[in-house]
Amino acid sequence: MDLTYSTLAVDQGQRFSYWHDVVCKHCIPASSIPLSNGAFDGKLTVRSVGPLAISEMCAPAHAWERDAHHLRTGPDEDFWLSYMIEGEGHLSQLGREVVQRPGDMVLYDAARPFKFSLSAGSMYVLKVPRNLLHFRFPMADTLTAVRLGEGLSLGRLMGGMVSEAATMNLPADRPGTATLFASALLDMLAATMELQAAQPGRQSSHQALVRRAKDYMEKHLDDADIDVAQLAAAQAVSPRTLTRAFAEQDTTPMHWLWQRRIEASYCALREGHARNVTEAALRFGFSDLSHFSRAFKKVYGVSPQALMRQRN
Repeated sequence: MDLTYSTLAVDQGQRFSYWHDVVCKHCIPASSIPLSNGAFDGKLTVRSVGPLAISEMCAPAHAWERDAHHLRTGPDEDFWLSYMIEGEGHLSQLGREVVQRPGDMVLYDAARPFKFSLSAGSMYVLKVPRNLLHFRFPMADTLTAVRLGEGLSLGRLMGGMVSEAATMNLPADRPGTATLFASALLDMLAATMELQAAQPGRQSSHQALVRRAKDYMEKHLDDADIDVAQLAAAQAVSPRTLTRAFAEQDTTPMHWLWQRRIEASYCALREGHARNVTEAALRFGFSDLSHFSRAFKKVYGVSPQALMRQRN
């Protein structure tokens, strides 16, 4: 069911405050200001597509900023994909800046500060759970605040899928259909990012090393005995060099591997790729089922068994 919010139902003097409250509730807590003196006539339509949420935002010029205060008081681990329909947007994050025009897609990370301004216009905004995107493309944070899919045929297909997700009618009595469509959309997004990341000149030597190491770990998630020495040897570098490269991304090789295993098991259970909890645990390198269940519940707030029941 779609939810629609419009400032036209609110007294003119309260319209932007209402808009701010609605956007913070359904999108990302942030500070926001109007960028024009006229009446603020905005409309937000929100719908769920399986594990994803997509909004259509039509609004006058305004800006929002998420800073360290918001990260402390309202933590959010999701990625957000914006697809511009009309108007122009300006996004800055992690030292990168991009201008977004009609037909452009940009990604931003709610777990880190950013600034975004929108001229009068409209856009689709897709909420992407971090674990579901990282499962498919572990280096998503390296492609925030850039135009995604620019010059790639997959980019045009991805834009079409986002538009379809916002407008197509999915049968309410068959929730599995929405989940399958969401998985296909995420696969297309990951493929687009994979091709873009592989373009020459996009990565430093350390970023390329981290990427190769992550690719290696992706292929060995079932190896419960993997360690830093093995990872470094596979990339023909020292453990110190590998650790320093990961430190530039505020993590360690083993912490990243642990997160990926948890994310992969979550996705397998959520999307029906594992028949039971034991299979999900062993497939992704967890030999101690009790430890796996405790860690899983601590991260996701639900046990793997309960997640399987929700799916069914």
